[in-house]
Amino acid sequence: MATGGLHESNRGNASDFFGECAITQSCEPCMKANIAKAATVLCKDCNEYLCETCRNPHVVYKGGKHDVVSIQDKQSSTVVVDMKGKDKCSEHGKGFEFYCEDHLKLCCTTCIIAHGKCNKWDEIASISRQKGAQLHGLKQSLLKLKSDADAIVAECKQTEEELNASVADLSKDLDEMKDRMIKLFDAAKRELLTEANALKSEEEKKLSKMQSVTTNVMEELNQLLPMCSSLADHGTPQQMFIFSKQVEERNITIESKINEQRMTEVSSKVTLSYTEELSSILEMGTKFMKVNLEQRGNPSSISSLSQSRPVTLELIVSLNLPKSEDNERKPFLTGLDFLSDGRLVAVDNQNMKCMILNEGLRRLGTPYTFKSSPTDVAVLSNSEIVVTCVKCLRFLSVSSDNVISLTRQIETSSSFSSICCKTPTQMVVSTIDDIRNVRMISVDGVETDFQQVEFPNKTYKLGDSSSTYVQSKNTLVLTDRRAHTVYLYNTVKGTSRAVTNGNIQEPRVACVGPGDTVIVCNENMNSVVHLTVDGDYLCTYPVDMKCPRTICVSRDRTRLAVSNCAKNMELQLYKILPTLNN
Repeated sequence: MATGGLHESNRGNASDFFGECAITQSCEPCMKANIAKAATVLCKDCNEYLCETCRNPHVVYKGGKHDVVSIQDKQSSTVVVDMKGKDKCSEHGKGFEFYCEDHLKLCCTTCIIAHGKCNKWDEIASISRQKGAQLHGLKQSLLKLKSDADAIVAECKQTEEELNASVADLSKDLDEMKDRMIKLFDAAKRELLTEANALKSEEEKKLSKMQSVTTNVMEELNQLLPMCSSLADHGTPQQMFIFSKQVEERNITIESKINEQRMTEVSSKVTLSYTEELSSILEMGTKFMKVNLEQRGNPSSISSLSQSRPVTLELIVSLNLPKSEDNERKPFLTGLDFLSDGRLVAVDNQNMKCMILNEGLRRLGTPYTFKSSPTDVAVLSNSEIVVTCVKCLRFLSVSSDNVISLTRQIETSSSFSSICCKTPTQMVVSTIDDIRNVRMISVDGVETDFQQVEFPNKTYKLGDSSSTYVQSKNTLVLTDRRAHTVYLYNTVKGTSRAVTNGNIQEPRVACVGPGDTVIVCNENMNSVVHLTVDGDYLCTYPVDMKCPRTICVSRDRTRLAVSNCAKNMELQLYKILPTLNN
């Protein structure tokens, strides 16, 4: 069990591991929002650690008494992490010391006797140092599954509310007809409401079952994720290896359960339809109207886009970008990204500005002005963005009322053109005039390279290449404008594919599309190209502009923004719709 100041509400952070490591307590509300922030106070009544930002809302808006004490002087705790038997053989009760590659099985000193004739088995102590890093990728998979589970539970609750509201609305609809057909209407109303409530009851049973299954999945994820995080940050290589192998099978099972819930058809509301011959209603008895279930299919609004298939783009708004009074030059948008609340962030390379736009592409607040030209932008959270400039990264805060402020900047060894998030604390950047075409950099400025990726033996000028990263597929994407090629690298398996065909002409900026696919600006064909992470061609979508250059897709994968680099500068916003017949 954990010792020395770890809080119980970490859902097993310390109680699920073994070994010693230094832990600094994090703010729990921030952790739920995937924000790493150190706690400064402890609410003794709620047994919850808080930072200064979360302290006041906790006291004001959360019911009950709150005895808040400072933990500023507390030292980082040394903990003993216990894997709750996951490091021991269930058959012999001994600790795992070997791993058999032939049978993909962890073995103790007794088990290994039965595997003596196997071709490939190793001591965990000797191989775990090379393979322990797999835990980080597994953690991201667990986080995605937890996010999917949260979405399903939230959608179930919303659908249940819609069912209740729709049944309530039936009474209003029926009462509007009651004055004209009072005698028959009373009888019909009773029958229809009985039928509607019966349908509602059946749908609620489905929703209740979905919620129950998904809640159980969430409980398991809430146990695995803290354990995964603590091991990733503080566990020994042996612990990481053992835990990775233990959780891999559960990860597949959990994913299967999540996909099963996504495929379950549910109805969002009960609707009412009228017959065409209202003039003969008195002759029809009580069957002059009927209740219907309006099927919405999958409970998740984005689940229909979760597979690698073509989609449909529907133009929402198109905006010309002429030179304005507050700009010295025509805007040239080289970076776009969506905040999680739907606002669009854009960086103007020519006028050295960063701005926030609403769903109608109207500017919100006052743009932030840089001292040098920005090249790209990535959203870290709904309140923080990062912008690439000449040999530096600039981190800016974005308030809910659209005030942009510089918080800090990091000097870099190279100049970067594109930037995207790989994890909440690490970004992927493409370089300018550097043989290392794509690199990684942490939010603290630590630069690292991809170890299992062989990039083209060349350097790129500004605008000649761009990169993005498909987190769930461990896939790195690099565009080569002059070679008319899109490179896709699996950073875990070490495999790669160069996609070159007639559908790709001068590929520019790439981004992650619906169903963890890849969408690339196709400058020379006035279109965007849709690919799978394996490099298979899905579709080409024409856009109503010349020379599309910069592109991004919203967090919920329902909207796409694209800008160009032609004489007539434009910015367009599209709705992404599923193509059901594909």
